[in-house]
Amino acid sequence: MVEKGTPLAYSATFCRVVPTRSPRGSAMRWLLTIVILLAPSTSARADEPLQGRFVDLTLIATLPGPQPMSFDLVDLRADERAALIPAKSDKEPHSFFQVKQHVGIAGGYDNGSAHGSIGYYVTVAELGRWNFGVPSLEVGVGRYPTYDARLQQSFMKDEVAFFVSMASAHYRAGYIPAWGLHWYVNIEQVFDVHANRVGSQLGISFSRK
Repeated sequence: MVEKGTPLAYSATFCRVVPTRSPRGSAMRWLLTIVILLAPSTSARADEPLQGRFVDLTLIATLPGPQPMSFDLVDLRADERAALIPAKSDKEPHSFFQVKQHVGIAGGYDNGSAHGSIGYYVTVAELGRWNFGVPSLEVGVGRYPTYDARLQQSFMKDEVAFFVSMASAHYRAGYIPAWGLHWYVNIEQVFDVHANRVGSQLGISFSRK
């Protein structure tokens, strides 16, 4: 606010600036008054107890309690399931004609030459623990004499060979539970196609029967 003062010696008038009060002070007073008035009502509402509601316990789903357990019944059921599984038996069958498939290895030594083979056998007859096979084809390796014309000398060389199992007999020696296979000791008469001669081999074979 500007007020006119007493005139001075010169023609200009004297002015004085009077500061006015800011409205901030009155606003703070109003805010403080509102807080003081509302504080009792807020504390009174906080002290009021909440309204209770009725809860129907029948609507709450409950889990069924643990059923009684009988260990004797558990053992009985386990025995019944085990009885349904056919047991592997090493007993001698009553049937004479029994077709079985074997996979095995065999080796032999004939006329100064060692040989070995892997074969697939089929046995068609069984007598006791002995099983008798039909002719089958085998593949293997044999040592055969070879002549080197450049050196003019002969030497033994390993070569791939084919054999024909003309007759074989497989003796059932036992059962391997971990593999689920029966194992046999087999004796066979073979024909060496590479050397064009007859020989014999001894080995083992495996079959599911």
